[in-house]
Amino acid sequence: MNAKQKEFIILRADGVTFDKIATTLKTSKSTLIKWSRLYQNEINDIQFESMVKIKEEFEYTRKNKYKILLEQLQKVDDAILQKDLKEASLKELFLIKSNIDNQLNRLEDKTILKDSGLQCFNEYTNQNEMIKIKLNDV
Repeated sequence: MNAKQKEFIILRADGVTFDKIATTLKTSKSTLIKWSRLYQNEINDIQFESMVKIKEEFEYTRKNKYKILLEQLQKVDDAILQKDLKEASLKELFLIKSNIDNQLNRLEDKTILKDSGLQCFNEYTNQNEMIKIKLNDV
């Protein structure tokens, strides 16, 4: 494989048309089509590596945004905890309490009990019982 063929592989993997590659490399379109068949695996490998890099960058960006949002949420939570509720009306306090209860219930609904395979002796029933472990999906 010569330098012109290597450049062709890179250009083709980038999606450049045969016409543009022919002009750039000063090579006939029919030759480029032959090279395309000959080096299709190399072209596919480069395209795959590019897609992997794009996916990794996207995942990093998404994780970074998620981290920033969680940090902002923590700041809001801290500010709420520091807020003095003495001036809140009874109705507002009940609404806050209800909202917190609902959130706790949703978290509990996402908690799954799994059989640990372990047993313990229950003194009240005088029987061995399986120990279940709470695993949280959150």
